[in-house]
Amino acid sequence: MQLIEETYFGWTPYTHTDLCPNPTWDEVQVRRDEGARPVATGDQPHACANGMCSHATTFGRVQLRLLCRDCGTVCTITGEGLTEVCTHTSLTGWGQSPRRIGDVWLWPGHPVVPGGEPHQYLVTRQAATVTPETLYGIISRHRDADGTLRWLAGAVPDENGAHPISTLRWRHAIRGLAALEDAAAWVAVADIHATRALAVTV
Repeated sequence: MQLIEETYFGWTPYTHTDLCPNPTWDEVQVRRDEGARPVATGDQPHACANGMCSHATTFGRVQLRLLCRDCGTVCTITGEGLTEVCTHTSLTGWGQSPRRIGDVWLWPGHPVVPGGEPHQYLVTRQAATVTPETLYGIISRHRDADGTLRWLAGAVPDENGAHPISTLRWRHAIRGLAALEDAAAWVAVADIHATRALAVTV
């Protein structure tokens, strides 16, 4: 299963011209055909060290083409032996609108099973798109020693934070929460509670 940070982060949008009045892609088209390899002399027309290669004189090729009619930008993506998956946002999490719980917005990851609830959410403090800059927290579910479903949460991303959840590190974390709503409420005030606790001990 893909990590939720890989679902949302590390993807680069295809850009339009700086003066594009409407930077949206008008149409996405795909083409499937066969490409021809350069012909070599001898009995073996194509040979390479790749064990997955068929060493045939042709190969399956997929091309994806994007067009913006407003600025005239055309992007063509070509690959050999690509894996193509056409699915729905209910199965990827990505592409769905965030769910607001209290003062935070939860961005869903992959559901555990098709039609089920996600097992992870990224958290922002506003409804703007989740990015590394707007990311505020993470919520993830797990089972405790008794097999009971629980939630753990991290707040305030910090590369030097003491709490690793997924591949990210967090300044504050808590585990053992009974409900998703409890985790969202904790993330919303985690930084405030930590500051107050520090003030009391000083």
